[in-house]
Amino acid sequence: MLTSQKVKEFAKTAGADIIGVASIDRFEDAPVEMHPCSIFPETKSVVVLGCRLLKGSFRGIKEGTEWSSYWIYGYGAGIYGALNDATFRTRRFIESFGWDAVEVPGKATLSEIGPERPPVAPGKLPPDVTISMRLAAAAAGLGELGHSKVFLTPEFGPRQRFAIILTDAELEPDPIYEGKLCDDCMRCVARCPARAIGKEKTISVEIEGRTFSWADLDYGKCKLTHWGFNKEASPFMAKDLPGLKMDIADQTMTWREAFDFGWTLSKEVEYISLVAKGISEVEQPGRPGTICGARGCIQACAEHFEKKRK
Repeated sequence: MLTSQKVKEFAKTAGADIIGVASIDRFEDAPVEMHPCSIFPETKSVVVLGCRLLKGSFRGIKEGTEWSSYWIYGYGAGIYGALNDATFRTRRFIESFGWDAVEVPGKATLSEIGPERPPVAPGKLPPDVTISMRLAAAAAGLGELGHSKVFLTPEFGPRQRFAIILTDAELEPDPIYEGKLCDDCMRCVARCPARAIGKEKTISVEIEGRTFSWADLDYGKCKLTHWGFNKEASPFMAKDLPGLKMDIADQTMTWREAFDFGWTLSKEVEYISLVAKGISEVEQPGRPGTICGARGCIQACAEHFEKKRK
């Protein structure tokens, strides 16, 4: 008989650092384009696995000496290699008991990026349906969303990435996390070079009586900075395109517009192009890397936790 405990024990031997389970009823208020049953209609349980981001991944950006480590080890094979392996092995473990185990694509949700392609047929959703990793982690009892919307856990603060497995096995859910990690210190707001994080918490979701709240984000400013086109965050655009005057604070691009703009401009910035070629050559040639280093949303938050010995 498959149990939550068996799944958790196996997932940790497979390489996951943390794991939680949510029952499907915790997603009853989710919009249809973010609902697990829009991907796998027979879903009974949502299993969320996490792997921690290592501190050393941020070291080069913090010291201003090397910008690619966060992209390689914070987004690329350095963390997702381990997370994908743990997820595949855990899916295989679940299916060995006769249940189905469906992985959720790890990408931004439709509310953030908009549809990339039209529906395949009238009355259908666009083929970009996915689930919010952070809200799924909250539903699985792993922690809470911080002011910046970055997910916080008692084990690793803001430093982890998640993967999601949907299964028709009815597993015992974990209790919703009742602790309080974010103390609204506002370091994420002050340290974000994109000025993309609002000061007030204006968005909230309730799951089994607990309200999770976070600030509204400017996804366009975040994406431009994320990919290295903010002169406050990295030196490469100023070096290769010194005549381009682009104040990120003045930009009103959507996430999709910033994504497309960055993809095009990356070819003109040598270091960003080099990182993109090295990391994404097979799957998405020319895609910019993660150059910002998450200075506000992850680094400043983690430093605050460490100073408080939290």
